[in-house]
Amino acid sequence: MTVIKRNLKNAGVSVIDFHEKIGGNRGYLYEVCSGTRRATAPMREKIAGALELPEAELFDERGMAKFEQ
Repeated sequence: MTVIKRNLKNAGVSVIDFHEKIGGNRGYLYEVCSGTRRATAPMREKIAGALELPEAELFDERGMAKFEQ
C-alpha cells in the first residue's frame, strides 16, 4: 500500500472522494495513488497540500508514490 492510500484510508476517504477535492483526471489520480504512474509536479503539490504532508513523505525523487516500508 502506498503512503498516500494509507493516509486516505486512515482518514476514511476514498480516491473518488479525494478526486472531488483536488480535481484532475480521476483515472490518472487513481494510478498515482496506487503507485503505478508518475505524478506531475503540480499533481504532487495538490496531493501533498490536500493531505497536509510534505511531498517528500509521499513521493520519491521521480514522482512515484512511496510504498510503506
